[in-house]
Amino acid sequence: MILPMNHEQVSALAPISLEQSYILYGNMTLRAERSLFAADVEEGELLAVGSYLQGMPFHAFSMQLFSAEEDYDVTEMLNYFRQHPALNLAVGQNGVCAVPHDCLRRVTIPGTLSQREMLLMKLVRPEKLLAQGDSRLLASSEAEAAVGLAQQIGMISFRAEEVAEMPHIALFSEQDEPLAMAGFHVYEEAFVEIGNIGTSEKHRQKGLGTQITSDISRLGLKKSPNVYLMVFADNPQAIRVYEKLGYETVSRYAFVEFAL
Repeated sequence: MILPMNHEQVSALAPISLEQSYILYGNMTLRAERSLFAADVEEGELLAVGSYLQGMPFHAFSMQLFSAEEDYDVTEMLNYFRQHPALNLAVGQNGVCAVPHDCLRRVTIPGTLSQREMLLMKLVRPEKLLAQGDSRLLASSEAEAAVGLAQQIGMISFRAEEVAEMPHIALFSEQDEPLAMAGFHVYEEAFVEIGNIGTSEKHRQKGLGTQITSDISRLGLKKSPNVYLMVFADNPQAIRVYEKLGYETVSRYAFVEFAL
């Protein structure tokens, strides 16, 4: 049976781990006002918890299984969200569901179109960060330049609101052209998640990505000792940069694209 819930009810129902259920954990603790939750309960046993995060540039779902071994079909859970009056999930659109990698083999998502693996990495050796570079904080008047660079690079999880809500930095040319930028998806004392990292196409292979990542990591450490990032597993160049700077993989997730 699918039961609508709020984040407090989900928390009371089952422990949600930051690293093992990272996206769901963030929805519950930091983005509750933008998230919808549902639990699948059968004969008093919690089978799964699902969430939908509003305000993303794509239909963003997350799923966590709690039954020990049983396979799980998400159809009934997705039907709950499809019918939710606060959402506009039309047939013909696509969604993306984040599933912890250790649950993936037991999850059936109808209409699956593609699948990518995402790594959650944590900064565990901050002494490997580079010396502070020439990056500087973006002023509110420069938000449009950040949006333009994000569009040029094709950042799939970029939200313009984050530039105003959380610190973002950039490296600039002598002509004040933004060459590389970085910011945060989460900026809290409990933990930060760096993101919106990218370098202008014509200025790559110059070490700018490494420097801007190091600089935003240093800024993150001023807010919290727990600094994370997420990166697709099929981006080995970025992973090598993060490992060079002292990050290591702490968990893995599947991002499953499917037809609604």
